[in-house]
Amino acid sequence: MPAAWTEKLPQGLRDYHKISRSSFFGLLMVLLLLLIYESSSAVIYREQAVIIQNRAEAMIKRTLWFMGLYQFWMPWLAFALLLGLAYWQARKQNLLHIKPPYFPLAILESLAYAVLFSGLMNFVTTKSITIKFLWSLLGDRAVTLPAKMALALGAGIYEELLFRLGMFTFVLWFARKVMPAKPYVHQVLALVVSAALFSGFHFLGREPFAMLAFVHRFYAGILLGLIFSWRGIGVVVYTHAFYDLFLILRTHGG
Repeated sequence: MPAAWTEKLPQGLRDYHKISRSSFFGLLMVLLLLLIYESSSAVIYREQAVIIQNRAEAMIKRTLWFMGLYQFWMPWLAFALLLGLAYWQARKQNLLHIKPPYFPLAILESLAYAVLFSGLMNFVTTKSITIKFLWSLLGDRAVTLPAKMALALGAGIYEELLFRLGMFTFVLWFARKVMPAKPYVHQVLALVVSAALFSGFHFLGREPFAMLAFVHRFYAGILLGLIFSWRGIGVVVYTHAFYDLFLILRTHGG
Protein backbone atom coordinates (compact mmCIF):
# COMPACT_ATOMS: atom_id res chain seq x y z
CA MET A 1 0.00 0.00 0.00
CA PRO A 2 1.44 3.41 -0.95
CA ALA A 3 2.57 5.47 2.01
CA ALA A 4 0.24 8.33 0.99
CA TRP A 5 -2.75 6.02 1.39
CA THR A 6 -1.76 4.74 4.80
CA GLU A 7 -1.25 8.28 6.06
CA LYS A 8 -4.98 8.87 5.59
CA LEU A 9 -5.86 5.98 7.90
CA PRO A 10 -6.36 6.38 11.67
CA GLN A 11 -3.20 5.71 13.67
CA GLY A 12 -4.49 2.36 14.96
CA LEU A 13 -5.17 1.07 11.44
CA ARG A 14 -1.81 2.36 10.22
CA ASP A 15 -0.06 0.45 12.99
CA TYR A 16 -2.10 -2.68 12.28
CA HIS A 17 -1.36 -2.53 8.55
CA LYS A 18 2.37 -1.97 9.03
CA ILE A 19 2.91 -4.63 11.69
CA SER A 20 0.60 -7.29 10.22
CA ARG A 21 2.35 -6.92 6.86
CA SER A 22 5.75 -7.77 8.37
CA SER A 23 7.29 -11.19 7.78
CA PHE A 24 7.58 -11.87 11.51
CA PHE A 25 3.89 -11.32 12.20
CA GLY A 26 2.99 -13.23 9.04
CA LEU A 27 5.13 -16.22 9.97
CA LEU A 28 3.54 -16.31 13.43
CA MET A 29 0.19 -16.60 11.64
CA VAL A 30 1.63 -19.34 9.43
CA LEU A 31 2.97 -21.17 12.49
CA LEU A 32 -0.55 -21.43 13.91
CA LEU A 33 -1.90 -22.83 10.64
CA LEU A 34 1.09 -25.16 10.32
CA LEU A 35 0.41 -26.61 13.78
CA ILE A 36 -3.23 -27.19 12.84
CA TYR A 37 -2.21 -28.80 9.55
CA GLU A 38 0.45 -31.10 10.99
CA SER A 39 -1.67 -32.19 13.98
CA SER A 40 -4.74 -32.87 11.83
CA SER A 41 -2.62 -34.79 9.31
CA ALA A 42 -1.14 -36.88 12.14
CA VAL A 43 -4.65 -37.84 13.25
CA ILE A 44 -5.94 -38.49 9.72
CA TYR A 45 -2.99 -40.67 8.66
CA ARG A 46 -2.17 -42.31 11.99
CA GLU A 47 -3.21 -45.77 10.76
CA GLN A 48 -2.30 -45.39 7.08
CA ALA A 49 0.94 -46.36 5.39
CA VAL A 50 0.53 -43.81 2.57
CA ILE A 51 0.54 -40.10 3.37
CA ILE A 52 -0.71 -37.67 0.71
CA GLN A 53 1.23 -34.40 0.55
CA ASN A 54 0.94 -31.22 -1.44
CA ARG A 55 3.65 -31.07 -4.11
CA ALA A 56 5.16 -27.89 -2.70
CA GLU A 57 5.41 -29.50 0.72
CA ALA A 58 7.06 -32.57 -0.81
CA MET A 59 9.52 -30.40 -2.74
CA ILE A 60 10.53 -28.37 0.31
CA LYS A 61 10.98 -31.45 2.48
CA ARG A 62 12.87 -33.38 -0.21
CA THR A 63 15.21 -30.42 -0.64
CA LEU A 64 16.00 -30.67 3.06
CA TRP A 65 16.53 -34.43 2.69
CA PHE A 66 18.96 -33.88 -0.20
CA MET A 67 20.86 -31.50 2.07
CA GLY A 68 21.25 -34.35 4.54
CA LEU A 69 18.54 -33.15 6.94
CA TYR A 70 16.62 -36.40 7.29
CA GLN A 71 15.10 -36.10 10.77
CA PHE A 72 11.37 -35.37 10.92
CA TRP A 73 11.98 -32.26 13.02
CA MET A 74 14.33 -30.65 10.51
CA PRO A 75 11.54 -28.76 8.66
CA TRP A 76 10.54 -27.30 12.02
CA LEU A 77 14.13 -26.23 12.61
CA ALA A 78 14.24 -24.60 9.18
CA PHE A 79 11.00 -22.75 9.95
CA ALA A 80 12.36 -21.67 13.35
CA LEU A 81 15.46 -20.23 11.65
CA LEU A 82 13.25 -18.39 9.17
CA LEU A 83 11.14 -17.05 12.03
CA GLY A 84 14.28 -15.95 13.87
CA LEU A 85 15.51 -14.06 10.80
CA ALA A 86 12.11 -12.37 10.48
CA TYR A 87 12.21 -11.46 14.18
CA TRP A 88 15.63 -9.84 13.74
CA GLN A 89 14.33 -7.86 10.75
CA ALA A 90 11.15 -6.80 12.58
CA ARG A 91 13.17 -5.69 15.61
CA LYS A 92 15.45 -3.66 13.37
CA GLN A 93 12.43 -1.99 11.73
CA ASN A 94 10.55 -1.48 15.04
CA LEU A 95 7.70 -3.81 14.04
CA LEU A 96 7.41 -5.87 17.24
CA HIS A 97 4.56 -3.94 18.88
CA ILE A 98 2.07 -6.72 18.17
CA LYS A 99 -1.34 -6.48 19.83
CA PRO A 100 -3.48 -9.63 20.35
CA PRO A 101 -6.44 -8.31 18.29
CA TYR A 102 -4.16 -8.13 15.24
CA PHE A 103 -4.34 -11.91 14.76
CA PRO A 104 -8.15 -12.33 14.51
CA LEU A 105 -8.30 -9.14 12.45
CA ALA A 106 -5.74 -10.50 9.99
CA ILE A 107 -7.58 -13.83 9.74
CA LEU A 108 -10.90 -12.07 9.07
CA GLU A 109 -9.15 -9.87 6.52
CA SER A 110 -7.78 -13.00 4.83
CA LEU A 111 -11.28 -14.50 4.75
CA ALA A 112 -12.58 -11.36 3.03
CA TYR A 113 -9.75 -11.55 0.45
CA ALA A 114 -10.53 -15.24 -0.11
CA VAL A 115 -14.15 -14.39 -0.92
CA LEU A 116 -12.99 -11.68 -3.32
CA PHE A 117 -10.33 -14.00 -4.78
CA SER A 118 -12.96 -16.72 -5.30
CA GLY A 119 -15.20 -14.27 -7.14
CA LEU A 120 -12.36 -13.10 -9.39
CA MET A 121 -11.32 -16.69 -10.13
CA ASN A 122 -14.87 -17.56 -11.18
CA PHE A 123 -14.42 -15.27 -14.19
CA VAL A 124 -11.81 -17.61 -15.68
CA THR A 125 -12.80 -20.95 -14.14
CA THR A 126 -14.49 -23.77 -16.03
CA LYS A 127 -15.62 -27.12 -14.67
CA SER A 128 -12.74 -28.94 -16.40
CA ILE A 129 -10.15 -26.53 -14.97
CA THR A 130 -11.66 -26.94 -11.50
CA ILE A 131 -11.36 -30.73 -11.78
CA LYS A 132 -7.76 -30.45 -12.95
CA PHE A 133 -7.00 -28.13 -10.05
CA LEU A 134 -8.40 -30.65 -7.58
CA TRP A 135 -6.32 -33.40 -9.19
CA SER A 136 -3.20 -31.28 -8.77
CA LEU A 137 -4.11 -30.63 -5.13
CA LEU A 138 -5.28 -34.10 -4.15
CA GLY A 139 -3.80 -36.48 -6.68
CA ASP A 140 -5.95 -39.20 -8.27
CA ARG A 141 -6.62 -41.13 -5.04
CA ALA A 142 -9.99 -41.13 -3.36
CA VAL A 143 -9.55 -39.23 -0.11
CA THR A 144 -11.91 -38.33 2.68
CA LEU A 145 -13.24 -34.82 3.21
CA PRO A 146 -11.07 -34.25 6.33
CA ALA A 147 -7.99 -35.28 4.33
CA LYS A 148 -8.98 -32.94 1.49
CA MET A 149 -9.41 -30.08 3.95
CA ALA A 150 -6.03 -30.79 5.53
CA LEU A 151 -4.42 -30.79 2.09
CA ALA A 152 -6.05 -27.43 1.38
CA LEU A 153 -4.30 -26.00 4.44
CA GLY A 154 -1.02 -27.58 3.34
CA ALA A 155 -1.33 -26.09 -0.15
CA GLY A 156 -1.95 -22.64 1.29
CA ILE A 157 1.06 -22.91 3.59
CA TYR A 158 3.71 -24.53 1.42
CA GLU A 159 2.84 -23.06 -1.97
CA GLU A 160 2.90 -19.54 -0.56
CA LEU A 161 6.14 -20.15 1.36
CA LEU A 162 7.72 -21.49 -1.84
CA PHE A 163 6.38 -19.13 -4.49
CA ARG A 164 5.57 -15.88 -2.72
CA LEU A 165 7.94 -15.71 0.26
CA GLY A 166 10.59 -17.64 -1.67
CA MET A 167 10.42 -17.03 -5.41
CA PHE A 168 8.75 -13.60 -5.40
CA THR A 169 11.12 -12.25 -2.75
CA PHE A 170 14.20 -13.72 -4.45
CA VAL A 171 13.31 -12.36 -7.90
CA LEU A 172 12.56 -8.95 -6.39
CA TRP A 173 15.89 -8.90 -4.54
CA PHE A 174 17.81 -10.10 -7.61
CA ALA A 175 16.14 -7.57 -9.92
CA ARG A 176 17.01 -4.73 -7.57
CA LYS A 177 20.64 -5.87 -7.55
CA VAL A 178 21.17 -6.29 -11.30
CA MET A 179 18.53 -4.16 -13.04
CA PRO A 180 18.61 -0.37 -12.79
CA ALA A 181 14.93 0.48 -13.08
CA LYS A 182 12.08 2.05 -11.19
CA PRO A 183 10.79 0.06 -8.19
CA TYR A 184 7.48 -0.79 -9.86
CA VAL A 185 9.38 -2.52 -12.69
CA HIS A 186 11.07 -4.82 -10.17
CA GLN A 187 7.71 -5.52 -8.53
CA VAL A 188 6.06 -6.39 -11.85
CA LEU A 189 8.95 -8.67 -12.83
CA ALA A 190 8.78 -10.52 -9.50
CA LEU A 191 5.01 -10.80 -9.83
CA VAL A 192 5.11 -12.23 -13.35
CA VAL A 193 8.03 -14.63 -12.81
CA SER A 194 6.67 -16.05 -9.53
CA ALA A 195 3.19 -16.45 -11.07
CA ALA A 196 4.62 -18.26 -14.11
CA LEU A 197 6.64 -20.61 -11.91
CA PHE A 198 3.61 -21.16 -9.68
CA SER A 199 1.49 -22.09 -12.69
CA GLY A 200 4.09 -24.31 -14.34
CA PHE A 201 4.79 -26.09 -11.06
CA HIS A 202 1.31 -27.65 -11.12
CA PHE A 203 2.17 -29.60 -14.27
CA LEU A 204 5.07 -31.43 -12.59
CA GLY A 205 3.22 -34.70 -12.35
CA ARG A 206 0.68 -36.68 -14.30
CA GLU A 207 -1.29 -33.72 -15.62
CA PRO A 208 -0.30 -32.88 -19.23
CA PHE A 209 0.39 -29.26 -20.07
CA ALA A 210 -2.62 -27.27 -21.26
CA MET A 211 -2.41 -23.58 -22.09
CA LEU A 212 -5.86 -22.78 -20.72
CA ALA A 213 -5.03 -24.35 -17.36
CA PHE A 214 -1.64 -22.61 -17.34
CA VAL A 215 -3.25 -19.21 -17.93
CA HIS A 216 -5.83 -19.93 -15.20
CA ARG A 217 -3.14 -20.71 -12.64
CA PHE A 218 -0.96 -17.84 -13.84
CA TYR A 219 -3.91 -15.52 -13.19
CA ALA A 220 -4.28 -17.02 -9.71
CA GLY A 221 -0.56 -16.50 -9.12
CA ILE A 222 -0.84 -12.85 -10.13
CA LEU A 223 -3.71 -12.28 -7.69
CA LEU A 224 -1.89 -14.06 -4.86
CA GLY A 225 1.29 -12.14 -5.63
CA LEU A 226 -0.61 -8.86 -5.38
CA ILE A 227 -2.03 -9.88 -2.01
CA PHE A 228 1.45 -10.87 -0.82
CA SER A 229 2.94 -7.58 -1.97
CA TRP A 230 0.06 -5.68 -0.37
CA ARG A 231 -0.41 -7.56 2.90
CA GLY A 232 2.49 -9.96 3.46
CA ILE A 233 2.99 -13.69 3.88
CA GLY A 234 0.50 -14.36 6.69
CA VAL A 235 -2.54 -12.90 4.95
CA VAL A 236 -1.74 -14.51 1.58
CA VAL A 237 -1.26 -17.96 3.17
CA TYR A 238 -4.64 -17.78 4.90
CA THR A 239 -6.29 -16.35 1.77
CA HIS A 240 -4.96 -19.27 -0.31
CA ALA A 241 -5.97 -21.84 2.31
CA PHE A 242 -9.47 -20.38 2.68
CA TYR A 243 -9.94 -20.37 -1.10
CA ASP A 244 -8.89 -24.01 -1.40
CA LEU A 245 -11.27 -24.91 1.42
CA PHE A 246 -14.10 -23.08 -0.35
CA LEU A 247 -13.35 -24.97 -3.56
CA ILE A 248 -13.20 -28.37 -1.88
CA LEU A 249 -16.38 -27.84 0.12
CA ARG A 250 -18.17 -26.58 -3.00
CA THR A 251 -17.17 -29.56 -5.10
CA HIS A 252 -17.35 -32.29 -2.41
CA GLY A 253 -19.94 -34.82 -3.33
CA GLY A 254 -20.67 -32.97 -6.57
